[in-house]
Amino acid sequence: MLGHIFRDPNKYSKNNALQYNFAMYLLSKISFDSKSRVLDIGCGDGVITNEVAKIVSEGCVIGTDISEQMIDFASKKYKDQYNLRFVVMDGSKNIFRDQFDVVISFNCLHWIKDQQKALFGIANSAAFGAQIALLLSHKKSLYHLVLDKICSSVKWKNYFIDFINPRSFFKPSDYKEMIAKTGLEIVDLSEEEMTYSFKSKEQLKDFFIAAGSQIKQVPESKKSEFLHDFVYEYIKQANCSHDDFIPVSFWCLQVIAAKSNPKLMSNYDIDNRSMLFAKL
Repeated sequence: MLGHIFRDPNKYSKNNALQYNFAMYLLSKISFDSKSRVLDIGCGDGVITNEVAKIVSEGCVIGTDISEQMIDFASKKYKDQYNLRFVVMDGSKNIFRDQFDVVISFNCLHWIKDQQKALFGIANSAAFGAQIALLLSHKKSLYHLVLDKICSSVKWKNYFIDFINPRSFFKPSDYKEMIAKTGLEIVDLSEEEMTYSFKSKEQLKDFFIAAGSQIKQVPESKKSEFLHDFVYEYIKQANCSHDDFIPVSFWCLQVIAAKSNPKLMSNYDIDNRSMLFAKL
C-alpha cells in the first residue's frame, strides 16, 4: 500500500515553487479582514499558511495536514508566528465546526479519495458568511499523460501492476454538484491551465521526486533512470527547445464559495485566537 506521498518535508519545501505560485494566485482573489479566523486544509510545509497569518495579523490561522512529518516541520519552522498553529488532520475527517471566517485548500483536495466527505467537512467548519477558496488539479494535463505513457511502457509497467493512483480527477460539472450538496453557495467555479516554468531538467526532476507518487514504486537503483525517461519524454512531448525553460502546466479547478445559509450553522463561542487555540 502506498503511504502518504509527502514523506520528506525538507525536500518538499525546497521544490514546491509551482504549488506556491499557484496558491498565491488564488489567494489574491480572497478578501481578508485583519481579524479573520482561517483554516487551511492540506497546509503541507506551512509556507502558504504562514503568508496568510501575516495578512490576518489580529486574527488566527490553523494549518492542517494528514502528514505528521509536514506538521512537525511547519510547527518548528513557524513557531514564532504568534497567530499560527498547525495540527495533524485528515481532510476527509474535519474536526472543526462553525469556527472559521475563511477556509482555504490549495493543491490538496485532489489527493483525497472521499471528496464529498472532505467538502462537507469544509462546509461544516466554516462560520456564517465565511469565504471558501479551493484550488485542485482536476483533470489530466500533458504532465499526467506522459507519466501514464512511461508507467505503462514495457520497460516500466511491471513496477505498476498493483499501483493505484492516489490522485483523483473531476469534471467541473460533477464538482459543482458535490459543492451544492454541502449547502455552500458557489461564487465562482472555473478551470484554468496554470503553468510554472522550471529552469533546468534537474529542477523538474526534483519537483517530481518531492511531489510525485509514481517514483515511489520504482526501486532505488532504478529511480535515476525512471526520472531520465520521464523528463526526456516530457520535454519531447512539450516541444521544449531550451533546457533552461521547461513549462509544466496543470489543469486546475478554482473555486470561490460562501456559506450564506444561516440555517446550516451557528457562529458560537470562537471569538478570538486564544479560545480557538485552546481547543487544539
